[in-house]
Amino acid sequence: MVLDTGHVEAPRLILLALAALLGWTAWRVLYNQYFHPLAHFPGPRWAARTRLWLAYMEVYRGISLSDIRYQLHKKYGDIVRITPDELHFANPEAFGDIYNAQNKWDTDFRFYRAFDMDAAALCMVKYEAAKERKDVLSPLFSRQSTIKMQELLQTKVDNFCSALKAQHATKMASDLSLGFRCLAMDTITEFCYGRSINVTSTPNFQADLVFALDEMLPVITLSKYFIVIIWLVRNMPRRLASYLGSPTLSSLFKLQDMLKEQIDGILRDPAQLEESLYPTIYHRLLSPAAHKGRPLPSKLSLFHEAQVLLHAGAGPVGMSLTTTVHHVLNIPGAQESLRAELRSVWPDINTPPRYEVLEKLPFLTAIVREGFRLFPGGASLPRVVPPGGAIISGVHIPGGTVVGQSFTFVQHAEAVFTDAHAFIPERWLGENAKPPEASTVAFSRGPRSCLGINLAHCEIYLTLASLFRRFEMRVDTSRPVDLTYKEHYVASFPGEHLHVFCKPIGV
Repeated sequence: MVLDTGHVEAPRLILLALAALLGWTAWRVLYNQYFHPLAHFPGPRWAARTRLWLAYMEVYRGISLSDIRYQLHKKYGDIVRITPDELHFANPEAFGDIYNAQNKWDTDFRFYRAFDMDAAALCMVKYEAAKERKDVLSPLFSRQSTIKMQELLQTKVDNFCSALKAQHATKMASDLSLGFRCLAMDTITEFCYGRSINVTSTPNFQADLVFALDEMLPVITLSKYFIVIIWLVRNMPRRLASYLGSPTLSSLFKLQDMLKEQIDGILRDPAQLEESLYPTIYHRLLSPAAHKGRPLPSKLSLFHEAQVLLHAGAGPVGMSLTTTVHHVLNIPGAQESLRAELRSVWPDINTPPRYEVLEKLPFLTAIVREGFRLFPGGASLPRVVPPGGAIISGVHIPGGTVVGQSFTFVQHAEAVFTDAHAFIPERWLGENAKPPEASTVAFSRGPRSCLGINLAHCEIYLTLASLFRRFEMRVDTSRPVDLTYKEHYVASFPGEHLHVFCKPIGV
């Protein structure tokens, strides 16, 4: 008798594969809930079992991740297990335990892979690789470098103010929610690439690129849980992507083409860099001296870095300005007090003072700090605890655990800031003022903190000073304003925009 072992029915193989998959899944769910090193930490049962619970809450139900965290902490306490291998902390003291200069921790690859830009410093999982790249770029974003380039920043602010004047001449309220983001985009592209995209000149600030970046946020959030989305987006024909998404996506594709063309040109002829009036990211990224003998970045890495810096430099600055101006205009007398202080160092309206002068003004500085504090900033930036474990918020956390804390749990903590959800610039003034570093949480801390903190400060000082010195502003009360934020990777304001009448001041 001869057995035919060369042929096995396909349906039987499929059933065996499905049975094996179901068995493995069942065991994994049981392990995560009862035997995992984090099994004793509180949290929803389904969150302990699978990451799909968080995907269901954030993607399917559309609940902002920040709201999910607040609800969980209210129910379960200071430390909550939000996925099988991830903990989130509510105690503000945990922030310093996680994000400090001594912690050389890697990031959670699942968080940043959704950007599909893993060759950029922000998205590099390994601490060493990210630090090397940050060390290369840091001199460009240093305080000294920013101060040297503030004339460039002031030019962008002046162009923005000209656009506001033109809009006011038509008796139109300006959409500052869009305008500030256009200004930030023009600034970061000029600063990084030496070539501004000039979206501030778009009529009524209706720039397609702003809308395109907003439309990509839900896609990025979805990709965090389902990696196949990244592959589909990367390989989908552009015409199909625009059809399925929005015509505004074509503006994002044009920007990518511009960056690719610029990078190709520089790689073909590096002498082009000598024609630039000031250093750009390419001067640093392609400098052998800056890399200290290490290989220079690939073309793909240059492309990823250029895109990430646009995302990081445009959105948060624009939305922080929106938050700050909205609150100042809703405090009786604040606009007038700020203008009086500005006049003391800016008597001739045609001769704006330098950043170094503006940052010494106490009330303006208090407004800047309070704006940074109240703005929700970025999402929780997950870190991976090293193999030996770590003490966070007084509790030993096992190695390999993903940990994080949203900035708002520090910035909006009543234990740290009295009446924390109110805009109170005076908390930064006087003998009992909060220390300046308390407002920098929005830029994170430690070796992987935001690269552009100096640039952001300079941008915001110059912009706020120019607005309140050159314009008398009034909110358009006929339009509702909704600055309720939704967290993706950064905060976004999907509600009604801030519209303001900006009347020019002659002297």
